[in-house]
Amino acid sequence: MKKEELLKLGFKDMRFTDEKDNYFKQFVLKINEVTEIESYGNSVVDICVNDEWINVPNCKTIDDMKNLIKLFS
Repeated sequence: MKKEELLKLGFKDMRFTDEKDNYFKQFVLKINEVTEIESYGNSVVDICVNDEWINVPNCKTIDDMKNLIKLFS
């Protein structure tokens, strides 16, 4: 998913470089007080519900992401 697409959905750009100059591409969307979605790399999506992180392997397109957001909104 592209940066611009994620930003339009309300994701925050959380990209950073660590002390060893490793670059990390990460976008975060907080849906409510107990649910958060992270997208990082080119196609890895995790969702956190009540402090439990789950990988979402079938979330590969921006339409998939929109459906995931709807599901937890």
